[in-house]
Amino acid sequence: MAMIERCEVETLRDLKSILGRDGVRAAVVFLNSKTDHRYTALYRFDRETLCNLYFVDKENPSRESIEDIPVSASYCAFVRRSDGTFTVSNSIEDVRLEHHAKRNIVRAYCGVPLHDEADKVFGTICHFDFQPMSITDSNIGLMEALAPLLMHEQSEPIS
Repeated sequence: MAMIERCEVETLRDLKSILGRDGVRAAVVFLNSKTDHRYTALYRFDRETLCNLYFVDKENPSRESIEDIPVSASYCAFVRRSDGTFTVSNSIEDVRLEHHAKRNIVRAYCGVPLHDEADKVFGTICHFDFQPMSITDSNIGLMEALAPLLMHEQSEPIS
């Protein structure tokens, strides 16, 4: 096994351990520490409102939440619509976001869907930033690995 693969396996093991031991917020903080993106958040869809459940800001670690917004004003809308991972490296250059309200503000984004027990999308976990940047396959893999664990191993309610 190559060093990078071993690191990814160890990182996933650490993520699972943190989630089981310290809960969802600690797992979101850990995810944020593994990306260059400034923000990491866990959201729940409440009809057409995107409700923040957990929030991490690298530059302001004491801030633990962000205001709820209309789903249509977020890139999480693309995750809900496709029921799949959605990434943006530079919103200004991404034609999918040509008419999006946050195009000039949120420049980079990666979100994965969260499913309920009926396998229906109920929210997202995402990284985002006001600066353009790409995300590694390893970071996406961690987010995708965490998503199903949130329904099965969380120590605190998320919805």
